[in-house]
Amino acid sequence: MLQVLPHMAREAPPEYVAFVARHLTPLRHDAARVVGDERDADLLYPDVLTDVAARWGRLELSRTLLRRPGAADEYLQQAFQRRSERWRSAVEFEPLVEIWVSTSDVIDWPNAPASPETPADPTVPPARSNAATRLAPYLRPKARIEVGPVAEAAVAWWHAYEAHRHRVHIAWLVVGVVLLLFALRYSLGVGAWGE
Repeated sequence: MLQVLPHMAREAPPEYVAFVARHLTPLRHDAARVVGDERDADLLYPDVLTDVAARWGRLELSRTLLRRPGAADEYLQQAFQRRSERWRSAVEFEPLVEIWVSTSDVIDWPNAPASPETPADPTVPPARSNAATRLAPYLRPKARIEVGPVAEAAVAWWHAYEAHRHRVHIAWLVVGVVLLLFALRYSLGVGAWGE
């Protein structure tokens, strides 16, 4: 394909991976502060890293040509601010949904108890289980498994690459439609539409 539009590599460059390694822990803590829980920080910071990955080429040009060494850091703060405000507004307007179920609408299955107080039919065998399902609640790790900066950088870069590829396909589609319209106009004659 003709390289008219800017190119984005499929894999994250080492400079971006180093940038993510430097900023991942503080970014996670800031995201946890905004979201409210350390486990839910994953809802915010990957999008911020994806925004930085999408602009990485321009940020590197700004760093090298314009001699702005902190351009990526500034953009990271701007992207975090923008994403956190967007997240807060989305949570703020999230509707509270309550579901009320009347007991008259409950379907009576053949072996189900009539009410929670009455026991089930004793002739029905108990559900099968194995040791793994019985021990699973006790074996869950308490500490969060840390994902390395290389994996975080790769995921963020891939999301940015897919968005870039989508924009390139749309741009080529628009160019094709415009060329088709010009070809139709000139094949029908200039006077058909213009004069």
